[in-house]
Amino acid sequence: MSHSLITFPMREELVRQLVYFDEHMFAILDRMAQESAAERAETRAMIKTYQECVQRILSGAGDDLERSVVLIGSWISLKIGPETLKESYTIVIPEDTGLDEHCISLWSPMGRALLLAEPGETVTVHTPLGSDQVLVLNNMYV
Repeated sequence: MSHSLITFPMREELVRQLVYFDEHMFAILDRMAQESAAERAETRAMIKTYQECVQRILSGAGDDLERSVVLIGSWISLKIGPETLKESYTIVIPEDTGLDEHCISLWSPMGRALLLAEPGETVTVHTPLGSDQVLVLNNMYV
């Protein structure tokens, strides 16, 4: 990975995200107390995988940024479902969520499914109302 791809503000934001997970891990898992043990384990694994990806980006040891993986703070263009509905969202931590601003929480079904996806990848978003296939058209870290 070229070090020129990561800017100082981006580096600061990625470090802030690592701190967020370190400080909130137990609270996140506590909020999931009513969920199954498998769902809590899946969330813990997702956080660990995300932290490892961010650490690779910060160290310059991986190509995650060059592949344009979806990170917290990514602006993502999507094609949702068979109706070819196109939408754009930014993945954010819950405190920054606002649907009127096209922000979705990383803990929402859509946010969880999209985290670490790459452009061209199709993910399945499961909600209480059913499932949708979502194609990641473009990803830009802002």
